[in-house]
Amino acid sequence: MKTNKSVLILLIFAFIFALAGCGGQPKSEVKRFDLMPTALMELENGGVDAVVGDSPVILEYIKNNPDSKLRAFGDDSFEKEYYGIAMRKEDTDLHKLVNEGLAKIKENGVYDKIFNKYFGDGTDYVVPESDNRLNKTYKVASDMAYAPFESISPSGEPEGFDMDLIRAIAAEMGFAVELINTNWDGIIPSLLSGASDLVISAMTITPQRQEQVTFSDPYYEATQYVVVKEDSDIKKLSDLKGKTVGVQNATTGDIAITKYLGLD
Repeated sequence: MKTNKSVLILLIFAFIFALAGCGGQPKSEVKRFDLMPTALMELENGGVDAVVGDSPVILEYIKNNPDSKLRAFGDDSFEKEYYGIAMRKEDTDLHKLVNEGLAKIKENGVYDKIFNKYFGDGTDYVVPESDNRLNKTYKVASDMAYAPFESISPSGEPEGFDMDLIRAIAAEMGFAVELINTNWDGIIPSLLSGASDLVISAMTITPQRQEQVTFSDPYYEATQYVVVKEDSDIKKLSDLKGKTVGVQNATTGDIAITKYLGLD
């Protein structure tokens, strides 16, 4: 009889713990989108609780869409990132050409003028057209849905910091560029297949990507930001646990928040 009572007590406690577990912390979820603007619009519409993405892109969206009523914050848990221009590993002459051009426009002040246009006081600067003295045109892939780095102007022309940067390098070194709007998921495959020769698309230099391609010297430093609605109770990174977080698929924001939430 004593044994039966002990078993009954254990069963009661197990039942109580099971009920408590049913009402525990909701599971975190990462919701992936093809484009960052789509993720941000989903946040506005209440489809996700927050979005994680590159800081300059997040801030540009909030600046250009004041009626969205969004706010953003950073966190020291997110490491600094560095953008680079991707090339095939075997194209060593092109590596040298691009790095030399990047160094020269930093030395002569052109880089600073382009930076100031997009991230400073907004003073306009028009990159001069290349004379193409090398008689060489390189195909450049970019996912042009990522302002202020790359986007399509109302007139249908590629514009943004990255677009001006690669045009400036081309003008400095004497080659021409053909800018090709390429979906993010296919951007490295386009390079490896030969459909493009360069990729400039706010692409973070990572060890995983370096297994496939070679990067130029870094040209921009960034980090990840969390963006939420102004009235959200999410104030810090840890508040994202148990929430649905939007990201652009296969970006460093996707990788960082997936790892932080323990979903990798």
